Parts: sequence; C-alpha cells; structure tokens
Amino acid sequence: MPKISATDSELGRVEALFHFDATHSGHGCLVGIDEAGRGPWAGPVVAAAVSFPPELDPGLLRLLDDSKKLTPVKREKLADQIMEHAFAYGIGQASPQEIDRLDIEKATFLAMKRALLDSALLPDRLLVDGHRDPGLGVPTECIVKGDGASACIAAASILAKTARDRQMTILGGEEDLWGFAKHKGYGTKFHQHALAVFGVTEHHRKTFKPVARCLDNASPSETFLGIHRALNRVEDVADLEDLERAVDRQITFLQTSELWLLREKVSERRKDLSKQSGGRNLREKGSKYEEVVDRFLVQRGYNILERNYHGARGEIDLIARDGETLVFIEVKMRRGGDYGSGIEAIDPRKMNRVATTALEYLSLLDREENCRFDVVTVEKEELGSVHIEHYPNAFTPGEDFLL
Repeated sequence: MPKISATDSELGRVEALFHFDATHSGHGCLVGIDEAGRGPWAGPVVAAAVSFPPELDPGLLRLLDDSKKLTPVKREKLADQIMEHAFAYGIGQASPQEIDRLDIEKATFLAMKRALLDSALLPDRLLVDGHRDPGLGVPTECIVKGDGASACIAAASILAKTARDRQMTILGGEEDLWGFAKHKGYGTKFHQHALAVFGVTEHHRKTFKPVARCLDNASPSETFLGIHRALNRVEDVADLEDLERAVDRQITFLQTSELWLLREKVSERRKDLSKQSGGRNLREKGSKYEEVVDRFLVQRGYNILERNYHGARGEIDLIARDGETLVFIEVKMRRGGDYGSGIEAIDPRKMNRVATTALEYLSLLDREENCRFDVVTVEKEELGSVHIEHYPNAFTPGEDFLL
C-alpha cells in the first residue's frame, strides 16, 4: 500500500471541510459563524462570520483546522490567508460590560449578530458552531464541534480567536500587570494571583465568580510595589539575585499572592536577561564577521557606503559601490553544511525585505542608479580562520527564486 504523506493528509482533511459546506449550502450563500472568549474572566467575547466562494481551491487553505488545534503562529498566518481568499468576512464583539448586563450567552449571540452585520452579507443559510441558535433571522443549522467539520466555521473560529488574542495583548499594555498578553483573560494561576493583588479592571467580567470575589481587594503593599518596580529595572543577573534575596527577606511582610507574583517575576526576568545576553553575543559575533567581509570587499575595490543600514521595513548589512554599480549586500554566517550551497543561505522573504529596504534607500538619492543584490557567506573553519564566498547578483527583486 502506498504511503500517504502529511501534505496529502492535510489536503484531504481540508477538502472534506469544504465538501461539508458544499452539501449544506443549498446552492445559496453560506456563512459560518463561531466565537472566541466565552470562558475568560476578562476581555470581550468575539465572533466572526466567514463565507467562501464555492469555486475556491481548498489547497489554498491546506492548514485550515479548529483554531484550538493550531499554534498562534499558524493561526496568524491562516487568518491572513482566510481574509485574502474569503468571499466576505465580518468580526463582531460584545464588551465585558455587555456580558455582565446580558449574561455570556446573550452577549455571544450579540457578537455573532454584529459579525454578520460586519460581513455585509445576506446569507441564505448559516452554519453556527455549537447547539444553540443565535436567532439571527436566517435559516440556521447548529453544528456541534462545527469548527472540525465545516470550512467556513473553522475559518470563523480562527478569525475570532486571532482578533481576540490581538485585542487582549493590546489591553495588557506595556507592563501588563494582569498578564492579559499571556493568558488572554482566561483563569490561570497568574491571573488569580494578579486579581488578588491588583484588583479588578474595567476589562474584567464582574459577574464571573472568580472576579466578583476580588471586587473589594485592597491595593498592593508598598513592599511589593518597591520590589516589583526594581525587578522591572534590573539589567544584570547579579542585581536580580540580590532582589531575589530581598524577596525572601520580606516574606513576612508580603501577602501570599504578592509573594507568588514576585517569584514569578524573578523567573521571567531571569529568562529575559538570558535572552538579552544571548542576543548581545550573537550581535557581537555578527558585527565581527561583517567587519571581515568589509575588509574582503575593500581589498577587491569596493567602496563601502553604509554599514547596517536600517529602513522602515528592514535592514541591509552593507551598501557599497562597485565601479558604477550600487550594491546591496546581505552577509550570512554559516556553519558547515547548515544551508547547503551559499546561494541557499537567504530565503525569499529575506530577499523581499532587503529589496524593499533598498528601494527606500534609493528613494533618498536624487539620481538613477544601476543596482545589484549580492550575498556574501562567512563560514568559520578550524583554528579560527574563516572562509568567505561572494555571490554577485545573487537575486533579483520581485522574484521568488535566486538567479
């Protein structure tokens, strides 16, 4: 029996989702509706409505699935694809205040109504995830676990989840004391302790019991606030360890939830400082190799005009002049065999960013230029030496492949 690849399996599953919709459309306009955020303690409930053209190739959305089965990165990518290929889509929401006033079910139906209105469609039939008809004045079929059966419901679940996650990240703000960006308003241990310490915000659903229990919470202690602010400012591991010891010394002056949050904050800052240290090391190594390439090119008659040029959409490692030609150069560090040939060391997305940044640079010059795009790879060899490969005219803007 021939083996079925993962790609074939994905396509077969997505084709089944679209086939389900085709059998339920009645040859009219079919719209799928789903929601995200019924259960959280904070934030809106968000709904989405999606309709696909009947002639759409399922292969264009081969990763389509229930939003809960997808990673955030895949959801974001799919959301963009859905909006690109949908015949129409709409997003609606109900606020925490509306949830408290109406109850969560009625507020969910209100969000669905707003999503349908936002789509500007007059559908012949609705497919709604779940077992309750939202009463939108259109023939409706409720599909339990519909986001795993219907393409348009699955797409609606992805748009609703993505829109809500983005909004919760914004609500968190820069400091995000309640952790909205992490837990998206759901009832995590962090959220529980944050409510106990900081109290309730306007973004919380005050009729939900875990929130209602915290409505009368006092403000955090001055001891907690002082250590918390210091943790936000700490810039090295030694200072962090001093603060960790300070937390231990102040145990008797801290509430249980304050102590839990401070220890969680110490753990977070340790990870942040570790990443920053690693990032500095990588930048220092990258700078060192770019200097090697700089000398390599100068020895061959190039005139270096810019190093690490930053534009609005990206960065170019080196900009140089080779005779009458302006050259935009991408420097790529390699380890033996990492990327195959040097030509494969830069992917199409990176090429597009370099090309866009180059166009931005050219727009600042008051003259026409002959241009090309080079790639230089640097590979560290034994005993500390490096091997440099130079690929003039390595790629052409607007093409998805190297020359």
